[in-house]
Amino acid sequence: MNKNSQQHFIIPEMPTEEPRSTDFQVQINGQEVPCLTARVSAMPFNRVWPGHERPIEQSEIASFVVFDMDKPVEIAVTVLHEFSEVVIRPLSRKISSTVEGNCIKFTIDKPDQFSLEIDGRHNNLHIFANPIKSYETDSDVLYFGAGVHDIEKLELHSGQTLFVDNGAVVYARTIRAYVCENINIIGHGIIDFSRYQRTTPDLFVEEDSGSISFIRCKNITMDGVILRDATWWTVTAINCTNVRYNNLKLIGMWRYNADGLDFVNSENVTISNCFVRSFDDGIVLKGVNKRRNGEYLAYYDHMNVRNYLIEHCVVWCDWGGALEIGAETVADEYTNIVFRDCDIIHNDQGALRIQSGDRAEIHHVIYEDIRVEYSVHDTNPALQQTDDAIYIPDNQPYVGEVIRGWMHWGIWTSGPAKFPRIHDITYKNIRILSDKGMPLPAISLYGAEEGHGFDNITIENLYWNEEKLTADTALLCTNEYVTNIVIC
Repeated sequence: MNKNSQQHFIIPEMPTEEPRSTDFQVQINGQEVPCLTARVSAMPFNRVWPGHERPIEQSEIASFVVFDMDKPVEIAVTVLHEFSEVVIRPLSRKISSTVEGNCIKFTIDKPDQFSLEIDGRHNNLHIFANPIKSYETDSDVLYFGAGVHDIEKLELHSGQTLFVDNGAVVYARTIRAYVCENINIIGHGIIDFSRYQRTTPDLFVEEDSGSISFIRCKNITMDGVILRDATWWTVTAINCTNVRYNNLKLIGMWRYNADGLDFVNSENVTISNCFVRSFDDGIVLKGVNKRRNGEYLAYYDHMNVRNYLIEHCVVWCDWGGALEIGAETVADEYTNIVFRDCDIIHNDQGALRIQSGDRAEIHHVIYEDIRVEYSVHDTNPALQQTDDAIYIPDNQPYVGEVIRGWMHWGIWTSGPAKFPRIHDITYKNIRILSDKGMPLPAISLYGAEEGHGFDNITIENLYWNEEKLTADTALLCTNEYVTNIVIC
């Protein structure tokens, strides 16, 4: 580990066997930073669970660097090919850069997460600047220091801490905690799932869901780690209470249905300062029936989804919804849910999305101080129906809805549809940041039937670039089952 005590930054010594980027070289205050790689989705072409790997031809290689800092640093990025356009996201950070030949220079003032994009979103550079932090641990610690480790399957027990330190790369097939308390996964290292093929469980029947799974656990903390190349859902908390994720970085999700952070019938959750790049829903709150050995587990879907705070996160959604509720809503109630001060730097089929596929009453949800970016380089999503299908872009900039909500019954419905209302939903201080010449993103809300729709919806201070939108200028699409909607 390379620490400069005068300039207050730490550059981890990454394992030499980890592949280096062929697109970028990076320096922090004049010192070289290892620039690593991750496989990501090359196209928005997903399919309903097929039980096998996605063709590698639908992926590409992106790059990333990670370091720690506690004072401003200058970053110099040498691009190893010709280029013309430079964009640093999130745009809300207003990072200005200078270009000299093939070198891009800019300064960041504090720990944060960025995407440096050269001539569009493909083969980008992710920049993960951690705060300098010392982790306090007790005696029950599973520690991985700098170097490569392969643990295959790990089951954590109550009171245990998994510590993945700076410079460590831990290869795993799955990490799980079952009916435990006081579980911690911490550190600034990497947990990688790329050496293992996806499995074929029924996601909505058996309990074990996700590359990292917490099942009926209490008091969970994840802090600081990078999670790379999950085989399907990345981190899943099922029937859990008191969950806290901070400064997680999710990258390299390219396989089918590779969600970011999933919460299934869980409550009392705080997510902060995380970067989520997923190939399916980004941060999503679900309610799902579960079974063990074929036996219905009634306690799962009778645990409500409530008391959530998701704040200060950066989300890149390559498919699906970025900040989402549903579509599986097998619970009695979703309530007291706040999404606040987040940046959605790429968005697919609904940035702020509520889907109801089952019985839950969804109410008192707030989306506040959210920035949603739209790029001329984004292309239309498509659903792959067969193994031999190919992705065909329509060669037009794709503009997904900024707000999307609907009720429907179908594959996400556990039994006879019993949709109650979705009501008292607030969208406040939402900013749409579109490239020049792009059309206005829509707001679409569709209820299911009489008495089962959207009611009391407030959209306050909605901006499209510098223009404040009103009821007359916003692009609003609804049906007759949406009532009492106010845009002000």
